[in-house]
Amino acid sequence: MCNNNVRACIALQANIIHIVKQLRYFEQYQKRLSALIGAEEATRLVRGALVLITLGGNDFVNNYYLVPMSVRSRQYALPDYVRFIISEYRKILSVIKVY
Repeated sequence: MCNNNVRACIALQANIIHIVKQLRYFEQYQKRLSALIGAEEATRLVRGALVLITLGGNDFVNNYYLVPMSVRSRQYALPDYVRFIISEYRKILSVIKVY
């Protein structure tokens, strides 16, 4: 079923929701909240909320170490992979916004 796409296979088996989709869900939540209680109150509520975001906990395991000779481990030396992952996380965090 998973063929050669290990990442998609792991995501499917573990029921993982990609971070981009999670951010879309958060954006949709803010819009629905705004429709219910008004834009100003929704912004106040979300800005006052504790939002926990975790990135990378399984990126090393799944994409670097899990599969012997994975694409990422052949593509990057470990220090370079760390820099790559951090740059990807910066991109993700830069799109998070409060409406």
